[in-house]
Amino acid sequence: MELRQLEYFIQVCKSGSLTKAKEELGVTQPTLSQQIRVLEDEYNIQLFDRVSRGVEVTEAGKILLNKGNAIMNLLEEARNEIVGRINKSRETISIGCCPAELEYLAPYFMRFHQKYPNILLKIIDAEDVENKVLEQRVDIGITANPVSDTSLISTHLYRQEMALLIHSEHALANKSSIPFRSLKQMNSIMFREQNKSLLDMYCFSSGFALKSSIETSSTSVLIHWVRHGLGAAIIPISLLESLRDDSLRIVKLEGHIPRWDISLVYLHSVTMRPMARLFIQEMDSYVREVEVNLPCSGN
Repeated sequence: MELRQLEYFIQVCKSGSLTKAKEELGVTQPTLSQQIRVLEDEYNIQLFDRVSRGVEVTEAGKILLNKGNAIMNLLEEARNEIVGRINKSRETISIGCCPAELEYLAPYFMRFHQKYPNILLKIIDAEDVENKVLEQRVDIGITANPVSDTSLISTHLYRQEMALLIHSEHALANKSSIPFRSLKQMNSIMFREQNKSLLDMYCFSSGFALKSSIETSSTSVLIHWVRHGLGAAIIPISLLESLRDDSLRIVKLEGHIPRWDISLVYLHSVTMRPMARLFIQEMDSYVREVEVNLPCSGN
């Protein structure tokens, strides 16, 4: 007897009709009837009596139904225990990440998940990464801010530099690069809210204030607006390298270029779990691999 045949038999008993059972099982009536006959031939006994409203299970059939239900229940228990064991062994790594880096690091998080599907990554959008690590609300932090607390270990990951994204019909479209101070004459600059303090600092040190027209938290929104000719956007160059759009141009900045270093931080005093250490090793490997293709990356 095959498990499929037992499932068909139990469903016919529940439905009281071959017609209703075939609809529940999603099979044809000839297929269902054939499988029931195979069971009856195997036990050399009739399992159903035909009645006006369908079928009724015989006394012999009731014995098979009782034992069959017990078998199906045992299989379900086994399945639940296996799933429970898998879920119990699944570890969670919580990552506090500054919002400005989430889009850039998304491919890494996806690759890590595909490589280690039994490790659950809990990514938390956090501006105060250092505090979250200190309070042990996350296992690992990724931040652009300098770490001040000596109980934290900070490891440099990569450097982000800004570039100008413009439409192909923009006046600067034929330029491969411009001095950073040239932004002083531009009236339609757009940038992400997360980069505001960095840009303000660089502009101040260069002796001018940036005339921004739009600020948003979304890189995709900035790209959309540039594509429709609403202005030029200042965006991390790492996010621009993958753009393949004939309507857009990337203009690099020269001289005093806005940049910040991204670091990975964790508590020095806490014994790190093997899975968290694995995440750090994989992150370092990924960044080293990717930054080869980023001409503005490095220390």
